[in-house]
Amino acid sequence: MKPSNNVCGATTKVPSKRIVKKQINISWNSKIFFQVGLIIALLATFYVMELEIEKPRIVAKAPSGTIWDAPTITYTVDKDIPKLPKEQPKVQKRHKVATPIKPIATHTFIKVANTDPVIEGNVIAEDDPTPRASPIKTGATTAPVTTSIIGVEYVPVFPGCEGAGNNQGKIDCMSAKIRAFISKKFETGKFDYFEPGSIQTIRTFFTINSQGDIVEVKARAKDKKLEEEAKRVISTLPYIQPGRQGDTPVNVTYAVPIHFQVNN
Repeated sequence: MKPSNNVCGATTKVPSKRIVKKQINISWNSKIFFQVGLIIALLATFYVMELEIEKPRIVAKAPSGTIWDAPTITYTVDKDIPKLPKEQPKVQKRHKVATPIKPIATHTFIKVANTDPVIEGNVIAEDDPTPRASPIKTGATTAPVTTSIIGVEYVPVFPGCEGAGNNQGKIDCMSAKIRAFISKKFETGKFDYFEPGSIQTIRTFFTINSQGDIVEVKARAKDKKLEEEAKRVISTLPYIQPGRQGDTPVNVTYAVPIHFQVNN
């Protein structure tokens, strides 16, 4: 047997290395935790003191008797600007220009008091056309005699006037028939260029020859177209029974003035 290491015969426990190492670690860990905790506590204390302690405010004192103006504060108010609707450009509509309708001229044949001067020794009346005065030729001649309506023994007879009585009655009847014929046949629409309300006058002269035909038609007016229209209408008069001197047919001159008023 090995001799015992106990002194005085007493048994003494010797700590193992593991236990010794563990005790050292516990000692060191406690010191480290204490130091770290102390540092954190100091930092926290310093941070709290910084928050609570206010910095001293420096107040400048103005000299006595000084009046300070109140500071001007400018406020800017932002207003919502309403958006105006954009004006769309107006498209100008083109209107069709109506072509003015030319008024149709309507003409009225009227009776106008005769104020015309004597032309070639003859006065033209309105109501009863008067012929050009010419003396009755006497003596035997081979050519038919030409006379006026007031100088002939038996006046020409217009169709429909056979029962009109004496010469004056037949002349009145023929004048009315010729006026009605002219009013019907005269194309007044050709003369709508005259001023409305104006009275146009045309003098017509013609001869009823011994055969009852209308010959030697003449017309006078201020417008050539009026003259041509008057001659055209007079030339279309129907057959007229010729005037006579006794039993001999003769040429009879006759004049008819045409007056008509332009009405638009």
